Amino acid sequence: MNKKILVIGAGIAQTDAIKRAKAIGYYVLASDGSPDAEGLRIAHEGRVIDVKDIEGNLRWAKQKKINGVLSYATDVSLPTVLAIRQALNLPGLGRIPLDVSLNKSEQRYRCQRVGVPQPIFEVVDDFKGLQLAAAGFKFPVVIKPVDNSGSRGVVVVYEKDQLENAFSFAINNSPKGLVIIEEFIEGTELTVEGFSVNGEHHILAISDKYKPDGLYRVATQLAYPAAITREQEMQVIELIKKTLDAAEVDNTPTHSEVILTSNGPKLVEIGCRGGGFYVFSRVVEAASGYDIVGNWTRFCASDPIEEVKSLKRGVVLRFYAASPGKLVEVKGLEEAQAMEGVDTDLYFKPGDIIPELQTDGSRTGWMIVCGCDRAQAVARADAVSETVKLKTESL
Repeated sequence: MNKKILVIGAGIAQTDAIKRAKAIGYYVLASDGSPDAEGLRIAHEGRVIDVKDIEGNLRWAKQKKINGVLSYATDVSLPTVLAIRQALNLPGLGRIPLDVSLNKSEQRYRCQRVGVPQPIFEVVDDFKGLQLAAAGFKFPVVIKPVDNSGSRGVVVVYEKDQLENAFSFAINNSPKGLVIIEEFIEGTELTVEGFSVNGEHHILAISDKYKPDGLYRVATQLAYPAAITREQEMQVIELIKKTLDAAEVDNTPTHSEVILTSNGPKLVEIGCRGGGFYVFSRVVEAASGYDIVGNWTRFCASDPIEEVKSLKRGVVLRFYAASPGKLVEVKGLEEAQAMEGVDTDLYFKPGDIIPELQTDGSRTGWMIVCGCDRAQAVARADAVSETVKLKTESL
């Protein structure tokens, strides 16, 4: 085996990347707070250490004399990764962009200073402050914590009498105890996957995103490439690059969100990590042709990376969202799994309780569907949706 890398976080979202790192020749160590984390068994060495335990992970990193440290598609591991990186003088993301990535209020202020188009916003720390701030907004508004991910704590508020419940939901999901209220922007939401390396921001894939109506802003589909014009695409790329520069981002994968309005794109947020739920580990390469997982791993181990190039292939990432209740029957899953270009599975099995769709983690299952272009991928995904039937019973 060649160089040793330490992966902080070994849950289901990291397993594909751990396999890829092994396949390209690295000796992979992985840590996770859960002894049941699948990646601990897949890695050459796995150890049960909480991803937030900086000292425990650093001790192990020093003991094993690692050549690189990284995490795949998760925010919670990033402070530990940074601490080890700085202690051992390893390559990767720095302190300022990490802090900006993990703090939505700091993102807003930095973008405000350089004129990045974004929603009007206020940051508050109590309900009275939210009430006062809300008086200056037209409803609906978006309420969200400054420091969480996966749609946790994010609510669209349509009436003033919904503010108190929305504030409680958001503040309870904010470790910093801070909440943002911002204008609700009408338009097409886009996700932008990138790779910032050696001072240059590369955009690998752009999708349009579908979110069902309601209080909770949980996406149920991403389709690549986005159904936008070339001019709109260039506007989005310019916006993201300006934002990444404002946050001093370099040497990291990026996952950003934008809303394309009738007056051009506006920033939702940036993240200094790959997208979750297989976006980083599977979808980006399928949509762009670029091995982002392998090359990010190589970079963190101080090895040469391949030239960054991007194609535009058709991919649909779609999520099942069964009605809340007890899952009593699943039909058509095996038939769908046999379809061309389709990879699909469920997070739940018959007998499990399906929660209300409030966060990314409450989705019922997923499909990744590839085609020669967007139209074929969407048609294949529609066929899967028609085939797989999920029956629930109310509790």
